[in-house]
Order: sequence, then C-alpha cells, then structure tokens
Amino acid sequence: MNVFEPTEQACAAATRAMVIADIARRRTLFASAWDGRELIHIAELLDTVAVSLYEEEPDAAHGIPEQAWCALADAEYTASNAPGTGFPPEFGQYITHAVDRRPLAVRNPFGPAGAAFTADDARLVAALETLHGHLSSAATEEVAQALLQGVLALYQQRAGLHRLTRG
Repeated sequence: MNVFEPTEQACAAATRAMVIADIARRRTLFASAWDGRELIHIAELLDTVAVSLYEEEPDAAHGIPEQAWCALADAEYTASNAPGTGFPPEFGQYITHAVDRRPLAVRNPFGPAGAAFTADDARLVAALETLHGHLSSAATEEVAQALLQGVLALYQQRAGLHRLTRG
C-alpha cells in the first residue's frame, strides 16, 4: 500500500491557500452582505484546495490535484463575479506559484480607471510588481505568506479605487 506524502511545494501551496482563505474570512467583517457571502464561498473553496493539496496526488496536467484545480477555478470565478470582494480573478496564481514557479502577473481585473485615478492605480500596480519580485525570491515560505497579505491588500485598494470611478 502506497501512502501519499505531499511535496514541500504542495504543502507551501496549501498553506498559501489557507492564508488567503483567512484573509477572505477577515474581510467579511467589513463587507456588504453580498460580498460577505461571496468571501465565505471563496474561503470554503480555498479550504478544499488546501485539503486536496495535502491529501491527494497531483495531476500530471496541472501539477496539483484535480480537486484542488477545480476548487481554485471556482474560487477565481467567484472573485471575477464579485469585484467588491477585492480579490482579483487570477488570485489563484499566488497559490499555484508555490508549485509551478510561473511568473506572477498584474492584470487589470477591475476595468479602466477614471482619468483622475490613473496615477493612483499606476502606483498600486508598481507596488504589486515590486511585491511580486519579492514573492518570487522569498527566502522562506513564512516571508512569502507575509508578502501575500500585502499583495491582497493592494488588490483591495485597487478594487476600492475602481468603485470610486464607477460612482
């Protein structure tokens, strides 16, 4: 009988999923009822991702277990339909990065900013790119987890900026 042991990278990805789930749960304290419900849903999906990464063998196609991949896709879909959560639709890259080390990207998930806010958004994007560099070269997983807190705080600021531009 083979007993599955998760790799160090899978454990790091699982821990990142738990950190992000905790961020989602904390955000419910200050969110609207709709966004709070979506944040809880994201957190629950990330719990599934973490358990799957710890307990299941990775899929050859994705490098992570199929159940984790599907739950992460569902969490990103939820974020894309609930911009008030402050989570960008591609936030899953911060979890899978621990496994695949693909370059982290800053996209514009919140649409075009108003002219008055373009400079503010550019500063947030520059800060995100700086944190991405630090995250990619983090000496320990504990440092990476702390950087994730900052990355997601900046995305929350970008979401707030976008809400201001919509009126």
